[in-house]
Amino acid sequence: MTDFLNLGLVNSLQVLVEEGSFARAAERLFVTPPAMTQQIQRLEAAVGYKLVERGTKPVRLTERGSDFMVHAAAALAASRLALGESAESRALRIGFINGYPTSRNDGFIARFRDENPSVSLSFVQLNWGDQIGRLIDGDIDASLARPPYEDAESIDVVTVHTEKRVAAVPASSALAEKERLTLADLDGYPMVGALGVSRSWTRYWVVDPRAGGKPVEYGCWAATMEEAVNGVALGGNVMITAESVANRYQHTGVVYVDIADIDPCHVDLCTRASDKRPLIRALRRAARA
Repeated sequence: MTDFLNLGLVNSLQVLVEEGSFARAAERLFVTPPAMTQQIQRLEAAVGYKLVERGTKPVRLTERGSDFMVHAAAALAASRLALGESAESRALRIGFINGYPTSRNDGFIARFRDENPSVSLSFVQLNWGDQIGRLIDGDIDASLARPPYEDAESIDVVTVHTEKRVAAVPASSALAEKERLTLADLDGYPMVGALGVSRSWTRYWVVDPRAGGKPVEYGCWAATMEEAVNGVALGGNVMITAESVANRYQHTGVVYVDIADIDPCHVDLCTRASDKRPLIRALRRAARA
């Protein structure tokens, strides 16, 4: 049994009880379900007994777990009061667009949570065109976004993940038979463009213009990834996207193929450049680490 409680783990247990599900608690805390399970196991190992009943729906505390939470929840609340801040001031809303590779960035989020156990994090899924606008408007405190950005001078940017870009091609096309493509292979195929976002953002993703000089043809415009994937599978279009998006959005009519001559893409932690709050500075430090 440990002499001191890890309040970050206590917070995880509190969220688990509130959500009643490891999966929902993991989503709320922005960790994977296995990581959520490991956090509870670490806390149980620290106290020396089981805290939750596995296999129940919703997940419930054991009898000893209920007794534990009476005091542990009080300690968690006291730690927040000791910092001299209200619950509202110890909460951050972080936006993200679809395809964000959570499993590869658990270290960044987990590092911040371990260093700031009393902070409540909530995550808001954004449309492509909202990833910076809602940040600038103050609706969210930070954004896990994909460049390019039109308001770059207004934001502080820290890259937290880099990955390759791949081509989503119709399964029935000749492109699907290749192990690797070049941008020249995509010439002549209509591309999927993004609705609700600047044209420069779309041009970056489809690489328009291209070195070969041929104009890029746009076959359809999509507002969501589901529309984009269907535009490939059913409309015969081609889309260039991130590898993590490809892993998440599978379709029997779509094949994802590596592209040999294209730069990788990345995900950035974006915050307002004018935001000097201690929690935001701590979030940036965790990202840079």
